Amino acid sequence: MTSITFHGGVNDIGGNKFLVESNGTKVMMDFGMSFSQEGQFFSQFLGPRTSNSLVDLFELGILPKIDGLYRRDYARHMGVGGYEPTQIDAILLTHAHVDHCAYIPYLREDIPIYCSEESFLIMQNFDDTAHDEYLTLKEKFQVYENKKGDLSRGKGEDFQIPRKFKIFESGRKFPIDSIVVNPVAVDHSIPGVHGFILETPQGMIGNTADLRFHGRRKADTENFVQQCAESNLDVLLCEGTRVDAPASITEYDVEKQITDISNNTRELVICGYPVRDLDRLLSFYIAAKNSNRHLVIDMKQAYLLKLFEGSQRLRGMYPSPQDPNIKIYIQRGTWSILDKDISKFSEKLLIEDYGTWQREFLDYPNAIDYRAILRTPGEFIFYCSDYRLQDLIDIRPAQGSTYIRSLTEPFNTEMEIKEDQVKNWFVHFGVISRDQDWHQIHVSGHGDGEQIKHVVENTNSKTLIPIHTVHDEYHKKWHKNVRTVNQHGQYHL
Repeated sequence: MTSITFHGGVNDIGGNKFLVESNGTKVMMDFGMSFSQEGQFFSQFLGPRTSNSLVDLFELGILPKIDGLYRRDYARHMGVGGYEPTQIDAILLTHAHVDHCAYIPYLREDIPIYCSEESFLIMQNFDDTAHDEYLTLKEKFQVYENKKGDLSRGKGEDFQIPRKFKIFESGRKFPIDSIVVNPVAVDHSIPGVHGFILETPQGMIGNTADLRFHGRRKADTENFVQQCAESNLDVLLCEGTRVDAPASITEYDVEKQITDISNNTRELVICGYPVRDLDRLLSFYIAAKNSNRHLVIDMKQAYLLKLFEGSQRLRGMYPSPQDPNIKIYIQRGTWSILDKDISKFSEKLLIEDYGTWQREFLDYPNAIDYRAILRTPGEFIFYCSDYRLQDLIDIRPAQGSTYIRSLTEPFNTEMEIKEDQVKNWFVHFGVISRDQDWHQIHVSGHGDGEQIKHVVENTNSKTLIPIHTVHDEYHKKWHKNVRTVNQHGQYHL
């Protein structure tokens, strides 16, 4: 028998966790966070207790109770097992957005995780720049005997265990015991996204992941639809995030609109976009070249470009961090020695003012700080994250500057409050007035209604299950055999 248990990602946007069981093989597709579920109980200053996180998340129904799935240091310390062998044969990761991968740090390190090289590098970026534990588990609650013979708490850095990652290639099938997996690339707002076609002894399962047709890799999504049609799918898990949305503009339209605005701006162009959306970075990069400007990126983006540049397969897909049309912005460090008297503080202390992963960029020939932007603001498109708005105090955008916001518009009260806070900064510096809006130029990583309709009608699946959506009524209009399931519900082939 083959079954799919939906531990997340149904009647919800995100939080995908689909457990496929077939002839004794158990594979989990994605292990992501549901923003709506977490938002019911947690906020910025209220989260699961570090010492009791699994218990907290089980109690609130945010994580499923599955024996042998979770890291043993947590499970044993929190009294929820950890001594049993795992029954999970693999995690299949569609991509490295947090609503698909955020809970990987809770998993046992000996469960293989299959993903694309791009997803692996994006998770490495998380680990190296934000101290997450996607690639390497740092054991907590460890004790050791110190020199005095007393028991002391161990530091996670001293108990590191690498996870078992296996990098797949697009279109190259591989077996996981009784299940054969075909990973097929699709277009989305982050590199390396793959839908899956699973061949089981009882039938064929498709999973669209998150997809669209209006990005830079439309042909990938078309190929996925064709592969599904040729696979005689018994069931397709089909996303529908924006299934009720009208037709979208394309990423190329975004690129052109940014170019036009930049050409019509006398002073500094400031922008915000998803930090790991490298296709959007590419749009701003091309627009900067077309308007005779440099794109100024932050060090986290520079580090991600460095990781991609270091891959033999991915090199050249995106600009190098040392590209002549890119500048790397050196922000103030922890002591803010950047513009202080070096004879007083020394070069050594300046370097130590930055994290290990940041220090390399200090010596890059294209590294700049706020003083370069103050001198010639009309030469730059400056990336400013919502989490680094304080940098505006240093660069002091002059009258005649403009702000392009290339992020999704708010869809809940919390996001509206956050966006109003962002607006306060740009009003303060006179970039916009209180009754004026910024330039909102964005396209989603998800297909609109017509695009999802095309997927539903052309994949030719016998049964369709809506995922990553709260609007399954559209799928029901377009497919004669739609099955809806609730969280933790099962579907049997």
